[in-house]
Amino acid sequence: MRKIQIMTDSCADFDDSFSKKYDIACIDFTIYFRNKEINVNVGYDHKVKAREIFDALRNGERIYTLPASEYEIEKKLRRYLDNDADILYIGCCAKQSSTVTKVNKITKKLSKEYQNRIEVIDSLNAGAGEGLLVIEACKKLEEGLQFDDIKKHIYRIRKNVIQYAVPENLSFMSRANKINAGTAIIGNMLGVKPVLISDKNGVQCALKNVKGREESLKEIVRLFKENVVDSETQDVTIIHGDDEEAANYVKNLLLDDGFVCQNVFVICIGPSVGITMGPGMVGIFGFGKTVTFEEK
Repeated sequence: MRKIQIMTDSCADFDDSFSKKYDIACIDFTIYFRNKEINVNVGYDHKVKAREIFDALRNGERIYTLPASEYEIEKKLRRYLDNDADILYIGCCAKQSSTVTKVNKITKKLSKEYQNRIEVIDSLNAGAGEGLLVIEACKKLEEGLQFDDIKKHIYRIRKNVIQYAVPENLSFMSRANKINAGTAIIGNMLGVKPVLISDKNGVQCALKNVKGREESLKEIVRLFKENVVDSETQDVTIIHGDDEEAANYVKNLLLDDGFVCQNVFVICIGPSVGITMGPGMVGIFGFGKTVTFEEK
């Protein structure tokens, strides 16, 4: 029986303890930072510190994310296929990254050469939402589920990932062409914060706008509690863009009225997504009601 290799990409975020516990393969993205190309692995490989990245962004430095090339993707896939592994790849949603489309293309080519099974799953999420699905696949593999059962499970729950995130400064999303410059300027002047979600198709979009930093953090906790399902059986992830104080404030809001879950992981967002969201962003992720919202 072939080994099952769980694979993702550098957009996934999860606590470092999972990187140590599970054998998770990663298609590395690259960031172009201070005239250097730096590979970014899953779980943040610490070749460059988060504080250095976010301080540079605060100082107006430009940092770019470069997706993996088709050559690098094929090379990584072949490494595991040559070792007689079946591959279950859970990638950043196609609406936010081209990588899952590239992996699909290369998989069709490799399927003519290898008998191994390769399943490419669009997570319909990014960041910690993508990471939740990766860790769920690892847990099911650890429980002894077979390839097809794990695959079906991930497809079944991917629209149950709930995310509520707020940026501190809209300028970084404007730089990344996620919102227009005028909206960013006006939003920053008025202190308006969009509550960002991944819609049912994986599009990152604003669910609503909230005025004020503190109110926006309270709102993401309120929305999360309103939509989470079976919290006591799952881990909750809170991510931040080099603002652990704000992330812990959200954690305390979450837990202050007897809310119960397995664990709350507070982690710094990786650079692949963090560069777009910018310093000070905070988000909360878990499994909940099926996402039905669709950006118009």
